[in-house]
Amino acid sequence: MTHFSNEEKEFFKKNGYIVKQNTISIQLIQQALEVVWQHIDADRNQAESWINAGPKGNLPCTDHPDIKALINNSQQFAMAEELVGEGRLEVANYPFCKMIYPTGESDWQLPERGHMDGYIRPGHVDTFTLGITMNLNNVKHQGGGFTVWPGTHIIAAEYFKSHSLLDGKKAYGDQLPQPVEILGPPGTTCFWHHYLMHEASKNCQTEIRMATVSRLRWKNTREIKFETPDNMWQYWDGLN
Repeated sequence: MTHFSNEEKEFFKKNGYIVKQNTISIQLIQQALEVVWQHIDADRNQAESWINAGPKGNLPCTDHPDIKALINNSQQFAMAEELVGEGRLEVANYPFCKMIYPTGESDWQLPERGHMDGYIRPGHVDTFTLGITMNLNNVKHQGGGFTVWPGTHIIAAEYFKSHSLLDGKKAYGDQLPQPVEILGPPGTTCFWHHYLMHEASKNCQTEIRMATVSRLRWKNTREIKFETPDNMWQYWDGLN
């Protein structure tokens, strides 16, 4: 089964991400939401308790079977392999459950810049290949949506050809493209290149932004993670 058209693959190469709908069953999402609510310090039935709730960061439920099922029992892994290459990938981390709580404020703007995973700790390169961010609920404009800076994966790849991978914080420079919010109903899924600048935006809506972030990597990541080939798609069999 083919999940991406040639046009979508070209969009991914140019922009560093692609958004797809209906990549997972509603049943799997509902089961995951039951787990998520067990780990939030707020009353599910009282919206006023969601404002600036907690805990911050990743909820401690990544290894729960109903969270792992979002990858194990869906077509998302197969979709990732279509981009990267069949048999090339393994799970680097199962879904991190990431909540962006309402702030109770109305003064909203997109973040000025984001970050790159795996290259921001001095002296460390802890990389992966492909990120998968999925909405567990309906994420609206100004509601804390996952935000990407299209094309910044190419900027970073060019930077790393002549600079150390340990200088990841400097890879994007100061001239950034306009960021894009990833909005949409439950199951809206963004597949993104590991060099892509990204960040969650501020939540000025009334609901908690509920999403998961999974990371997949080449099976031989340890052998190639310090390589910076002239063709950044050298190991992406699905795009060549």
